[in-house]
Amino acid sequence: MENKIRWGLMGAGDIIERWIKGARQLDDMEILAVASRTPQSALAAAGKYGIKDVLTYEEMVQRKDIDVVYIPVPHMAHKELAIMAMEHGKSVLVEKPAAVNARDWQEMTECAKKNNVFLMEAVWTRFFPLIRKIKNLINEDGIGEVRAVNVAFSFRTPDSMLEGRLLNPNLAGGGLLDTGVYNLHFCDMIFDKEPVSIKGFAAIDSDQNHIQVDEQAMYIAKYDNGELASMASGVRTTMIDTAYIYGTKGYIEVPTFWKPTVMNVTIDGVTNTVKEEVGCRHSEYEDEGYQYEIMHVNECLRNGLKSSPVMTFEKSNQILMQCDDLRKQWGLKYPFE
Repeated sequence: MENKIRWGLMGAGDIIERWIKGARQLDDMEILAVASRTPQSALAAAGKYGIKDVLTYEEMVQRKDIDVVYIPVPHMAHKELAIMAMEHGKSVLVEKPAAVNARDWQEMTECAKKNNVFLMEAVWTRFFPLIRKIKNLINEDGIGEVRAVNVAFSFRTPDSMLEGRLLNPNLAGGGLLDTGVYNLHFCDMIFDKEPVSIKGFAAIDSDQNHIQVDEQAMYIAKYDNGELASMASGVRTTMIDTAYIYGTKGYIEVPTFWKPTVMNVTIDGVTNTVKEEVGCRHSEYEDEGYQYEIMHVNECLRNGLKSSPVMTFEKSNQILMQCDDLRKQWGLKYPFE
């Protein structure tokens, strides 16, 4: 086997438990160290997941034996940590959204190019095998030409968490950057082009809790041939996270579209169910599908690529520009912007 890709974790939040279960399905990588803003979190993560070294962020980026870092921290810290890592020669996988706005992402991509390192936004949905099967059905032998998409991703943050990250404007909280980006990326995967226009409405400061971010929102994108996508996102309303793709000859229903493993395909009135379960080579760690994204990054690094041919700089930028457009319509600007 080739030398393993050596990873560092710049963040020790809840998501790393799920991400590590994906990483453990792959034998060509190892996680050498974990860092966190709070040393206690890093120590706890190291002990729980058997990671050898606990470091500060500064120590992490200076380690010569780490090839790439994963950054799963609150949105507003993505740029700072990614640039710190890249300026020390580290490749970066940064959680979605890639940055708080398109301007920050531009700084990050310029830094990646200047330092000749790999950079990618961690939109894991794009790498599920079922996505390829969906796209293969968008033709005359499948559902025909796609004319409309309907998709929602929203959950209710409990009242006990009103002071948490999801509802904090100082941490770029709100539904759009947390769940809405999944909607936008999914529509981009289906249409493979930018909308010519996107319009929406958001509920902000709508109740006695005076929440100053988008509690829930609905928005519609229009494309150059008249195609439409209706989307909804939020962090205070639970919605069914099923995507519907409507073509000229049929339609596809994708439950839990943001980590898709099954779809119902209806063509000429006949429905067939297609499944693509997540394989687990190490059954003691049940992976939801993070392995696909991590595998792609490892392949890119082994092939000397500096950006992903799937999750490109341009696509990340397009999605952030759509978010910027919507937030401008809603009058939602974060205090640090």
